[in-house]
Amino acid sequence: MAKNPLISFRKAVSAVFDQNLPASRASRIVSSVIVVMILASIASVVLESEAGFRAAHNALLIDVERVATAIFSLEYLFRVWSSVDRTESRYRHPFWGRLRYMVRPVAIIDLLAVLPAFLGDYDLRVLRLLRLLRMLKLTRHSEAFAMIFAVFRKEAATVGAVLLVMAMFTVASGTIMYMLENAVQPKVFSSIPMAMWWSIITITTVGYGDMIPLTAAGKVFGAVVAVFGIGTVALFSGVLTASFMEQLRLRREEARQAIAIGLQKGRLTLRQVEEIDRIGEQLGLNESEVEDLIENMLSRKIRPNDCPHCGGDLTTPHRHIIRRSRDIHRK
Repeated sequence: MAKNPLISFRKAVSAVFDQNLPASRASRIVSSVIVVMILASIASVVLESEAGFRAAHNALLIDVERVATAIFSLEYLFRVWSSVDRTESRYRHPFWGRLRYMVRPVAIIDLLAVLPAFLGDYDLRVLRLLRLLRMLKLTRHSEAFAMIFAVFRKEAATVGAVLLVMAMFTVASGTIMYMLENAVQPKVFSSIPMAMWWSIITITTVGYGDMIPLTAAGKVFGAVVAVFGIGTVALFSGVLTASFMEQLRLRREEARQAIAIGLQKGRLTLRQVEEIDRIGEQLGLNESEVEDLIENMLSRKIRPNDCPHCGGDLTTPHRHIIRRSRDIHRK
């Protein structure tokens, strides 16, 4: 039975947008176009705030906004329409699957990116804000953001605990400082919420200087809060740094496993090459660095064997294995 051309086209569209699949030439082109339009749209919003530039290039700014809106609208519609063909099974239902996809945070961001076109002459400040939210669309096209989000998901409980401790200390220190300074500076430390502002600025070691304790007790307590703030920020950054390094280690291990499986037969399949390159992109590695990783594995983990291409020993570093595999599948 012949395939429905519409379904075939929908699956092809889904393959372009599905980040769980290896990147293809089409997906790279589409992603590049979208990124360029995001940057152009952000630039137009920024330049539009300059009265002189807006007066001289108003037509250009309007054209950029129309093109960007058209591209983002098509992208959103195509993503929702083809979501039933994504690799995740939870989107397979023709109605509930698409609805489930539409309530994803990234899909909501895509929707907000096209809302300015439907608001007409609404408040210009609101329109600018919504158009600047298009910056969030860049998170989908950056592996670095994906890794950062993975870190926050993994350490959500730890980060939440640190933030809870900071919130409790902010309330407590703000209350104590209010009690110490209110009598001397009734207009500055006029309430506990105002004193909490001083506490937040001191804990984060920003120190605007708009609220300064004058009493001896207030200065001593302020020093204690400042020292605690340094330790809290160090703890927070330490947790995130350790988790980020762990994510890098896990993804490098994925790359090693994918490479080891492919090298057992001496030549990599198309899927293995794409998977290795995809993991390499996530790690920020170029093709040469991936080849260095392969050489390291060959010299340490692969037993001696004859190379099917040159008859050499596979324990000797051979960059041509992955290069030859890439060349075979690119032709």
